[in-house]
Amino acid sequence: MLTISRPRRLAVAAVAAVGAMCVSVLPAAATQAALPSAAHAAASAAVGATTPFSVYEAEAGTPGGGAAVRSLTSAPTTQYSSAALEASGHSYVHLGDTGQSVQWTNTTGQPISFLNVRASIPDSASGGGITGTLNLYVNGVFRQALNLNSKQTWVYEGNGNYNTSDNQNPADGDPRVFWDESHTFVTGAPIPAGATFSLRKDSANSASFYDVDSVDVENPPAPLTQPANSISITSCGAVADNTPTNGAADSQAVDSRAAIQTCIDQAQSQGRTLWIPQGTFYVKGTAGLNAQGITIAGAGLWYSTVYRDVPVPNSTPLAALFDLTSCTVRDFHIDANAVSRSTIGGDGGAMDTTGTDWLADGIWTQHTMSGFWASGTGGKVQNSRLTSIWADGINVNNVSLNADTGNNLTVTDNFVRGTGDDAIAINSVNYNTNSDGSQTFYKPMTNVTVSDNTSIAPWGGKGVGIYGGSGHQVRNNYISDTARYIGLGAGRFGVNGSDLLSATVTGNTVVRSGGNAYSQGQPALHIGNGGDGQNTGTVDKVTVTGNTVNDSLYDGIAFSTSTNTLLQDNTVNDPGRNGIAISPSFYPAPTGSATITGNTVTGLDPGASAFVNNSTGFVATLSDNHWPPPAPEGPYGGTPAAVPGTVQAENYDTGGQGVAYNVTSVNGNANSYRADGVDLDNTSDTGGGYNLGWTGAGQWFRYTVDVATAGTYTVNLRIAAPSAVTGALHLSDASGTNLTGAVDLPVTGDWQTWGTATTHVTLPAGRQTLTLNQDTGGWNFNYLDFTAGTVTPGTNLAAGKPTSESSHTDVYPSSNVTDGNQGSYWESANNAFPQWVQVDLGSARSASRVVLQLPAGWGARNQTLTLGGSTDGTTFTTLKSSAAYTFDPTTRNTVTLTFPATTQRYYRATITANNGWPAGQVSEFQIWAP
Repeated sequence: MLTISRPRRLAVAAVAAVGAMCVSVLPAAATQAALPSAAHAAASAAVGATTPFSVYEAEAGTPGGGAAVRSLTSAPTTQYSSAALEASGHSYVHLGDTGQSVQWTNTTGQPISFLNVRASIPDSASGGGITGTLNLYVNGVFRQALNLNSKQTWVYEGNGNYNTSDNQNPADGDPRVFWDESHTFVTGAPIPAGATFSLRKDSANSASFYDVDSVDVENPPAPLTQPANSISITSCGAVADNTPTNGAADSQAVDSRAAIQTCIDQAQSQGRTLWIPQGTFYVKGTAGLNAQGITIAGAGLWYSTVYRDVPVPNSTPLAALFDLTSCTVRDFHIDANAVSRSTIGGDGGAMDTTGTDWLADGIWTQHTMSGFWASGTGGKVQNSRLTSIWADGINVNNVSLNADTGNNLTVTDNFVRGTGDDAIAINSVNYNTNSDGSQTFYKPMTNVTVSDNTSIAPWGGKGVGIYGGSGHQVRNNYISDTARYIGLGAGRFGVNGSDLLSATVTGNTVVRSGGNAYSQGQPALHIGNGGDGQNTGTVDKVTVTGNTVNDSLYDGIAFSTSTNTLLQDNTVNDPGRNGIAISPSFYPAPTGSATITGNTVTGLDPGASAFVNNSTGFVATLSDNHWPPPAPEGPYGGTPAAVPGTVQAENYDTGGQGVAYNVTSVNGNANSYRADGVDLDNTSDTGGGYNLGWTGAGQWFRYTVDVATAGTYTVNLRIAAPSAVTGALHLSDASGTNLTGAVDLPVTGDWQTWGTATTHVTLPAGRQTLTLNQDTGGWNFNYLDFTAGTVTPGTNLAAGKPTSESSHTDVYPSSNVTDGNQGSYWESANNAFPQWVQVDLGSARSASRVVLQLPAGWGARNQTLTLGGSTDGTTFTTLKSSAAYTFDPTTRNTVTLTFPATTQRYYRATITANNGWPAGQVSEFQIWAP
């Protein structure tokens, strides 16, 4: 690749604000002076590609005329996009009125003769885009109008189109793909070192707004001349068309496809180089170009262009523009008129490559489905640019052009920005299923190197993805500003991908990455199976050392199922959620193992953890790590909830897994509210906020409360349940004592259709820790409302009422259970379960709570019992299903059973087990009106 005398290693987007879906608008005075990206490179260990250009971020420039910087300010709360989320640096400058501008100073030390502007202008009212110009000024003097367009941006995801790229109907809403890139030479003299240059919206610039993300500046060398022993495509009849494309083809251009293919055939037969001179040469229609064993060279990526023009809408599946076997390609530009990544949008890849020892060097690709889709042995992609690509930038694999091998491939020193899928991917496929149902299998990929690349702002994929194989090296790459997905991932791809059996990931810098695709809160760096949510396959022996993860939108580093990972000497700074997380939301790790040593975590937000393991089956061995100790259990926000009062479900205590809560998996998507991301969902209940969902047996959440006065409280649980749930939950205190007995929940009809269930608790005064225990799943929970003074001794319907029994022993008849004396009791015949005792209210009465007691001085015991009700004393309805209840002297041996209000005359407790004595025992049987 041709470079100027002072190449720059692009490591960091200059002075970019960190944030998320909320957009802030900053006045000009709040911005910083212009700095090229190279100025910040040293702070990031000089990782990334060495390029002949410098990137000036718009937010690092000086806004003028009232222009505003717009930046992400918090992690995304929806799965949809915004211009800020897709911008490099997650920030840009908005030029909305005439006279607004953004200005920089040329600090490169070189003249600037070439600009590449990343910008966004509005769509047309009916979709399909518009064209417009934006004016360039040098030292305050108008220099030229730059052509911009929105013909290859603005797709819409509303109305069921999420994560597609074909819908161009603005009426569907939820836009995506805001940014495109346009380049040109500077008219007149180059911009000298030290001069200012600016982009300004003037009255002649007709678009209603211009959003400016960044501008690449450079001083290209003179065009290369035709090499010896080469054939120029013009000698075979190819004709250049130099009318600017600006998002669409020139309808008057000559189709040079046949001429170029003729010259390729001649070059192959004569052992010569194919030469692409200066100019733009069109390949029209749906057919591409095929070459084997030759070199294809251009005058430089600034000068020689092959432009693919496919009639749109298109119905013919497209191969790549170039199908290449064992070829060398260098020093030219590829562009296309595609408006989406699929057939209808006219999209095909730029280069599909296979064979041995192939080389792609100095290729600039735009607007194609993929840049390089490459297999074979010993190939290399280097010194290339890929900008505004509809799908993958560089995908090295073992399937391209019907190959079955992808070994010893190298991807190095490339600059990739704005891809609709992975910027760079190692894609080892295990098998593909054919149209007849048969399967074709491929050899697992080995020994692929991805090094010293820059991957910025992929809007639909990862910065770097490692999917299967073994022996891979991924090192010294700079990855930033993913819009929706993981920044750097090591795993496997879906159900048909190869297992990942070894890889080394070292020296990479991952900045402002992760995202909320599918509302998953994805991490910045991920190790484990579950490529694209499949949660399948083996990921083993991944070594992750010396990487830096800055300003992740959610967790910094996360694990799903994987084994024998070494996570060593990595640094996580200012994560949006936790520093290192095992089994975070949507990335389950029921099993696995990792050694986690020598890592550093800084800049945690309140409530976040440096390390959290949400899995009971993943064994993490920790040593010599440098991070704050875990937060002790305590009330969320620092202040206990007041009782009487409302305790919100989302405000469970801080302290993390096993301390403040216990969950078997992490599923929540209310990631912007709680750093741990556990089981919270946006609620539709009155008042909004969040509810707790994904309930399951054995899970629990703790809540610290401040009880104003000792006494018995009515507890109204705000719940949603598609079906009635028997024995859904119980509340316990800090010692584990069951305060409510099993609480049944009525059917409400749906997960977001809300109702109320009622129970009662007796609490001492002062600070208490209550645990909401999930005994049976199938319900959502929004809040607990504690009300005092609604339960009084005078409402016991059973007091003094007649009783009956299955049996009794000695002087312990059933009449003792309604005499008001906790010291007297009923005891059944010994060693003969089941036994029952019942109360006759004399007439059918409504009740919703039964309180059973044993003598207060007795030792603790569990009794297994069922509560039934009857109107005739013969046919009984189950009010509480069989369950074990703990009678504990610390709570005066009192058990409370709550149930939906019912009208019965007879209430019967049937006891089937007692671990304290081989008989049924009850001292008081109280029945309380609702």
